[in-house]
Formats: sequence, C-alpha cells, structure tokens
Amino acid sequence: MSTTKKILPALLALSILPGLEAVAANGPPPSVTEPSGINLGGTSFYDGFAGQPGLSILTYLKFSSASAILDSSGSKVSAFDNPKINVTTLITQLSYYSPNTIGAGAHLGWDLLLPIVSLDGNFGENGSQLKDNATGLGDITTGPLVQFDPIVDAHGRPVFVQRLALDMLLPTGKYDAHKDLNQSSNFYSLNPYWAATWMPAPRWEVSWRLHYLYNFKNNDPASSSVHSYEGQPVRNTQAGKAAWINFAASYEVLPHISVGLNGYYFKQLADDEVNGQRLADSREKVLGIGPGLFWKIDDRDGFWLNTYHETQVENRAANDYAVQLRYAHTF
Repeated sequence: MSTTKKILPALLALSILPGLEAVAANGPPPSVTEPSGINLGGTSFYDGFAGQPGLSILTYLKFSSASAILDSSGSKVSAFDNPKINVTTLITQLSYYSPNTIGAGAHLGWDLLLPIVSLDGNFGENGSQLKDNATGLGDITTGPLVQFDPIVDAHGRPVFVQRLALDMLLPTGKYDAHKDLNQSSNFYSLNPYWAATWMPAPRWEVSWRLHYLYNFKNNDPASSSVHSYEGQPVRNTQAGKAAWINFAASYEVLPHISVGLNGYYFKQLADDEVNGQRLADSREKVLGIGPGLFWKIDDRDGFWLNTYHETQVENRAANDYAVQLRYAHTF
C-alpha cells in the first residue's frame, strides 16, 4: 500500500466534526468519517434514569479542542502543519415517556435532539488547508425508547434501572459539498443503544450506555478540492459500522452531589468504503476519560459537568480536552 493511502483515513477523520471528508492538494481519495451527531461522552452519571414520566427538556453545551490529527498507527499526520480545530455545540433535547406501563414496568417514549454546531478550523501555512462551514444547525437525532422502572431492594432502595432506544441520525443539518468541515454528515445512520445504572451500595452508582452504529452511503461527499479513487471520481462514501460505550462511576460526597470518573471508548468495526470499495487502514478508535460531577437539584432538575481527555486515538483528531455542561428539567 502506498504512503498516501496509509495516511488518507486519518487526514480528516475528525469525529468531533460533522461529515468531514477532505483531500490533500494533489487529490488523493477522501477520508471518510463517522457522524459527529453520535453521543460520545454526552451521557454519564445515573444514565439509566430518565426523570419523572412526562416531557423533559435537556440542554447540552459542549466545547472541544484538538491540536493533532492521528493516523492508523496513532502518529501525527505530517500533511498538516499545526492544526487547531475547535468545536462548540449547543444541543436541545426533548424527551418524553408515558406514565402508563406495558409488561413489567416498561414505559414507551420518544427522543428528539437538535444541535447547533460552530466549527473553527485553523491550519498552518506549510500544510494542507481545510475550509470550515462556520455555524449552523446540525443533524437531528430522534427515535423511540423504552424506559423501565427501577428495580428496588427489600428496603425500597433502587439498585438497577435501564432503558432501550433506537435512535436515527437524519441528515438535516447545514452542508456544503465544497467545504471540508460541515455541520451535517449528509447521510443517514441507525444508532440503537442500551443505557443502565447499577447502584451496588448506598451513595455509589455505576452507569453505562452501549451503542451500535450503522451508516448509510453519502452520495455527495464534501471536499474543497477535486478528489478521486483508483482513477475514478468519488461518487459515494460509506463510513464503517462501529460500537462504543459511555461509562461512569460516582460517589455521593454530599447530599445530592456526586463526583466521579466518566469516559467513553469508541471502536470502528469495519473499514470505510469509497465507490463501494474497501478503504484499508481506515478504522477509528479513541478512549476519552476524565472527572465529572452530578448535582440532583430536586426530583425534576439535574445538572452534570463532564470533562474528557482523549488517548489511544487512531484515524481521528485527538481532543486535548472536551468540557460539557448539561441541565435537565422535567415538566
């Protein structure tokens, strides 16, 4: 395999950015990225709970900053000179689940997430240049869910609670086929998940959200320069299927205030494709971890602070840090 083909999957596999596909100045095949709308680290402590039955509104504000783009071996891609990619995302989530139960304490519901994404990419003059699409709406995530009532022990203390959901990512966001960094991925994705919280002892909790991701084709790949693959124009691309887990553990240090560690581990399970052909060495991987805090304000309001630093990064931009604030209110 040529050196160009080896570095291509990492050129712009910036999972912190939506729908990023780009090329170097001499026009090698595009890199293909996973959609940015996926929930990497967006959830953490007490994730299996969903508040009181009814309508909830959640607001997320996230900022991430990356200063390196890494290849399939975890080394910096030399095509870029001093890259700096900052992403600010504001997400409004509407979540509803019915007070009525079916089966053994199961409640039907629905989620809708609408992001606004601001992209700011800066690159040194001695390397490849990427054009960002400024600020605009991102892709909508929506789908049905089943929220289960908590399982309680003999003393009435909740010990386990879970939720199942089938999210769909819809390419509704801002997209310019002549820009490298876009708010939208420009393709549909299916993203089922299982979220759960286990409370092994008073004041302790362990939470996780296990995801699977299947991506459909992008029939209008974006790039600020002409690109080709195997001597043919790039007609379509398809990001490989993937899986990841958000995980967290915390201890209630004061009444209603918990602190702990939160993180995520993402691994792509299949290679990307260009014009229906496999793009070798294109699988993404990342581990993000950091401290966090949860404040249960009352029975209807909650606040989370999550921070992350990324390691074990392959074929992606590596976030030096990411910070997220989240507030939830149930009506």
